[in-house]
Amino acid sequence: MHFTLLVAGALLPGELAAALTASLNTPNLKSRLSRAICSEQRVSSEVAGAHFGWLANTLFRQAAPAPTAPYAYAQLTGAAAPEFVWHADPVHMEAARDHLVVQSLGDDAPSAKESSALITIANELALRTGSRLTKSDEHWFLLSDHDWQIDARPLAAITEAALELPHGRDALTWSRLHNEIQMAWHAHDVNAQREAEGKRTVNAIWLHGGGRWKPLPPIKFSQVQSDAAELQGAARAAGANAAPVHAPTTDRALIVSDNAWDARRREDWGTWLQAISEVDRSLIKHPEDAIDLIFSGNTLRTFELRSSD
Repeated sequence: MHFTLLVAGALLPGELAAALTASLNTPNLKSRLSRAICSEQRVSSEVAGAHFGWLANTLFRQAAPAPTAPYAYAQLTGAAAPEFVWHADPVHMEAARDHLVVQSLGDDAPSAKESSALITIANELALRTGSRLTKSDEHWFLLSDHDWQIDARPLAAITEAALELPHGRDALTWSRLHNEIQMAWHAHDVNAQREAEGKRTVNAIWLHGGGRWKPLPPIKFSQVQSDAAELQGAARAAGANAAPVHAPTTDRALIVSDNAWDARRREDWGTWLQAISEVDRSLIKHPEDAIDLIFSGNTLRTFELRSSD
């Protein structure tokens, strides 16, 4: 069997990596890496996290940022939307001394009741622009009758970088609508209650990954294993199978693990060490299989692990 394992966030800056890896107990991983053929690929720094560029090129066949939203929507709802679809992540935004900070709500994510109330009031404003907010599971989307040209980084890519607000031909249209939504939300009972409970308020939307669903070109992988709805949806649009990240591995599968990336973004180094240790344990299960192990950070390194090495 031959498969590819992408571990997003596994590569760290040198001094930090040296300090952390001294605590790793991963003998199988170290042994296999020491015998592997290694190559390094530098990618554009337009989007923080080299794996975003690699996945955009590999699955969506275009440069990052990829139009991930319509494929996530199709995966979650079971049907592609005829409209232009955006990820519309509810976030907490605040001003630092000389820049804006956008925070993923994480454990403070709005409840179903809170989401319904906030989306309802936002849609009273959005409908006149030919757009509307909707929700599937925990995921928020903005559906639009027309194609908005707005360039924005994925929410998962902006933590380490200096924040750039969305730009492009229709960015001003979105900015005006967003400001109206922010003002309506600021005075809403939902946020008053959240503030009283010590939770971060839901005071902004991060729009990204916009596009229309269309079939994607075939990919070299027979199955994509990931917990990200957009990657599962892209796999199906390309004619491949889609499965959760911990599903049984098949020949020519692509497995995308983002636990280390999430930990790196939060600077949660204990969880980062656990994520790398999990890679070590997974390799033990495949002593004879051919594996292309891709570690990413600001660059990508591919290690070709073969039983004959």
